[in-house]
Amino acid sequence: MIIVQGDEQPVLESRTHRGGEIRKQHLIRGEDLGRGNFFFSLAYQKGDFYSPRHRHNFDQFRYQIDGECSFGQNGVMRAGTLGYFTEGSYYGPQTSDGPNLVAVVQFSGPSGNGYMTQSARRVALDEMASLGRFEKGVFYRNEGVPGKRTLDSYQATWEHAMGRPMVYPRPQYADAILMDTLNYRWMPLDGAAGVEEKAFGTFTDCRIRTAAYKLDPGAALEATGRGIYFVLGGAGSLEGGAFRRYTSLYLDGGERAVFRAAETSEILLLGLPEVARMRAPLPELEAAGDEEPAAV
Repeated sequence: MIIVQGDEQPVLESRTHRGGEIRKQHLIRGEDLGRGNFFFSLAYQKGDFYSPRHRHNFDQFRYQIDGECSFGQNGVMRAGTLGYFTEGSYYGPQTSDGPNLVAVVQFSGPSGNGYMTQSARRVALDEMASLGRFEKGVFYRNEGVPGKRTLDSYQATWEHAMGRPMVYPRPQYADAILMDTLNYRWMPLDGAAGVEEKAFGTFTDCRIRTAAYKLDPGAALEATGRGIYFVLGGAGSLEGGAFRRYTSLYLDGGERAVFRAAETSEILLLGLPEVARMRAPLPELEAAGDEEPAAV
C-alpha cells in the first residue's frame, strides 16, 4: 500500500521525447522493470504538445481533469473524459491547443511486456543525444548510425534501453476507448451505505477495472484490488491519515484500505492488472512496424 498527497508533490519540468512543454507531478511509481511496473502522474501541458500517430507495448488510462486533448480519429478528450489506451493499438496524432491537465497511469498490459522506468528513459535520452535528434515524437538517426533512419521516439528509447527490438502485442481492442464519465449514472453500491458507483468498465482478459465512487458525509468505502484510487474532490480519513483532493492510493493484490468521508467526496479507480493474470510474450506477437508506420 502506498498513499501520496498530490498537493505535496513538486511540479517538475519533464524531459519529453514528444513535442511541446510538459510539467509533471510524479505521484506513484513501481519499483523495477518487471511486469508489474507502472507510473502514475499528473501532466500539465502548456498547449503546444504534439505526438504523432503511434502505439505502445503497454497499457494506459488517461483522465482529463481540465482543458482538452485531441487524439485525431479517436476523438477529443474533454474534462471528465476517461480514456483506455490498450497495448498494440494505434492512436493519435495527439495535440492540444491550450493548457490542460490530465491524470495518467501507464502500466504493463496483458502481454506482460512490462513498463520501462522513468529513470531508464532518462538515461536513454542522454545516451541517444549523440546518435540523432528527437523531433515531434520521432527519432531521426544521424547518418552512419546503425538502425532504422526514423522511428517512433518511445520505441527508439525503449530499444536503446533494452538492447533489443520492440515487439508489439496484438491488441485486444482495435482502438482507444474514450468514455464520457459525465454520461454515466450514479448507482448505489451494494453493502456500502451512502456510497454510489459509476462502473465504467472491466477490460481485457486481465479484468482491468475502472470506476468512480461518490461518498456522502459519514460514508465509508472499502477499496480492494490492485489499482490506483485517486481523489477528485472531497475530504476525510484514510488508514489513519487524511485524504483530500488529489490524494492517491496504490493497492497491491489482496490489500484493502478504507476511505471515510467527512464531506461529499469523489474517488476515481484506475485499475491495474493482477501480475499473475499476465502472460509472457507469445510467439504470435507481431514485429514492430509490420502493419502501419510507427510514426505518421
